[in-house]
Amino acid sequence: MAAENSQNSFRRGVLSLVILALLKKEDMYGYQLVQETAASTGGRIVTQEGSLYPVLYKLLDQGLISDRKVVVGRRMTRVYYHLEPAGETRLRELTEEYQEITQGIQMLTEGIEK
Repeated sequence: MAAENSQNSFRRGVLSLVILALLKKEDMYGYQLVQETAASTGGRIVTQEGSLYPVLYKLLDQGLISDRKVVVGRRMTRVYYHLEPAGETRLRELTEEYQEITQGIQMLTEGIEK
């Protein structure tokens, strides 16, 4: 159970990094974020909208992103998410942390036979 919680926490952290990075390019709505995540990572990172929204709400609560509703057509409303300056700062921090961790893992795994 602890390993599962740890893995979920890791995935949420990675998803936060992915969302912030995508929103740095342009404002996007939920389904667009799901599609862009898969497209931008060559299908290596695939997420469901059900996993995306809790992370989006957390980023909203932290003031890292904001949202705005746009009426599309007659009945549909889309919520677009926007990267705030605090989110840009957090994106830089997460990117540095990610790079440090990946370099460390790479050092550990060098020389291990495949």
